[in-house]
Formats: sequence, structure tokens, C-alpha cells
Amino acid sequence: MKNKTLGFTLTETLVAIVIGMISVVAAFSAYNYFNKSYASISQKVAISKSAREALSMIVRDLRNSGYLDPNFIGSSAEGISSWDSAQQKLIEIESKYFGNYRQGDRLNIWYTISPKDRKRITYKLKKYQNSSKDYYLSRDVKINPEGGNTSHPIVEELFVPYVEDFQVILKDKDGNILGAVCHACGAMERSYGGNKIINGKRKGHTNMLEVHTAEIYLTVRSPKEVYSKARKTKIQNGESPHGSNITINPGDKYHRETFFVSVHTRNLATPQVKIASSGQSIGVGTGYNK
Repeated sequence: MKNKTLGFTLTETLVAIVIGMISVVAAFSAYNYFNKSYASISQKVAISKSAREALSMIVRDLRNSGYLDPNFIGSSAEGISSWDSAQQKLIEIESKYFGNYRQGDRLNIWYTISPKDRKRITYKLKKYQNSSKDYYLSRDVKINPEGGNTSHPIVEELFVPYVEDFQVILKDKDGNILGAVCHACGAMERSYGGNKIINGKRKGHTNMLEVHTAEIYLTVRSPKEVYSKARKTKIQNGESPHGSNITINPGDKYHRETFFVSVHTRNLATPQVKIASSGQSIGVGTGYNK
């Protein structure tokens, strides 16, 4: 009786190898596709998280803007001796063409933190060291900012990485854009008539007392490239001279996204009451819009 040795023919073996190779290639392609998709989604989630956390802080600061302690007696460190003197600086925008699109704003916010002290918070775009084009949004804090050597040092914070554009639009209670809101008006604000004298006061300061709503447009870029090829991007920009949207063609593969928030500046939009040492109300702040 003969023994039969069972096995595969050469043809069957080759077919199995080919099928196996096709399966491996298909599995690798699927893995590579999902890995790239995951990396892209992770980049988008990261910038969304950092931008939204930043906007939450900006909203808080804007709601505090212009707050004057009812018992404010002046800031000796700054040489401010009265409530009315403190009203000279409440909120301010400086347009100095920061950022990659030369349109980024600088936002200054003042408010009291005690009957004798004030705080200034400044948001602005700053360039990374050893970088020719990458910016971040900084949050600089200083106590009694006008006090010279008696002021506390500025605390500078890298607030949001890879910011491409930062726009602040201030509006009055009727929804009209206040083109110049400033104490010491720069070139852009002067072109909007910030230094024009109206009823004995500069327009830039008069507008400061009319702020009712602040709109923030924050455009953030992903840290790494996420697309397979370069693409154009449309970003939101609320500054009227430049239109509400800008289409850019940076020639790279980064993801860009604009985040927006509108804030009611409650301390600027509501008259604030002074309190005398006796505890009695002695009037409201002049200029605050109702």
C-alpha cells in the first residue's frame, strides 16, 4: 500500500502568497489613512481647545473692563487721586499691524482691584524668538501700570500659540462700530478721528465711554501641517476697512480656523455709583452709557 503525501502545489502556494500580500497592503493603507485622519483631527481639536480656553479668559477680562471700586480713593502709586482720573483709561484698542496679515490689534483693559490699586491687562501678538513669521497671543498683566518704578513688574504669558490674527471690534449700544477707542491714539486711530475734539474732549476718549459690546476674532493655526497639499483659507475678520472675511493663500498645508465671541461690557454699559466714606451714594460716573 502506497503512502500519499498531502500538500499544496506550487500554483496554490503562489496564489496564497499573492492574496496575503494584497491583504497586508490593504491593511497598511487603511492604517496609514486612519493614522493621518487621527493626526489631522488631533491638530484641529488642539487649536479649538486652546482658542476656546483663551476666549473664556478674554471674556472675563472684558467683563471686568472699566470696573471702578465704589470705595476707590485713588492710586498713589500711579498718581491718580480721584475717581474721575481713573476714568481716563478704561479700555483701548491699538492697531499697529501685528501678525502675518498686518492687521492684528492690541487690546488694553483697565480696572480696579482694590480701593487703592488698578490692574492693566494687555492682549497682543508677539513673534516667537528665532522665527520670522510665527506669532503667539500674549497676555501681559501689570498692577498700577502708570506708577513707574513703584509699579509691579509685568507678568508676560504665552497665552495662545500660533495665532495668525487677533481682531477686536468695539460697538456702542446701537451696534455702531467705534472706530477709535483710545487714550493715546496711534496713527490708525487718528485716521479714524481719534484726536478730533468734540465738546472739549477727544473723540477717542469719548468713544471709550460709549463701549457697550466687544467682538473678538481669533484666528489660530495648527502647530503641524495636516493637509496633503497647499490650500487657500478664508478667515473671519470683523474690521470694517478690510471686510468681514479674508481669503488668504499662504502656500502651506496648515489648518487655520477663526473663533469668535461677542461680550457685553457690563461695567462700561452701566453707570457706576461712587460711595462716600460715610457709605452714602454720591453720584454716578459721567460718560457711562445707559
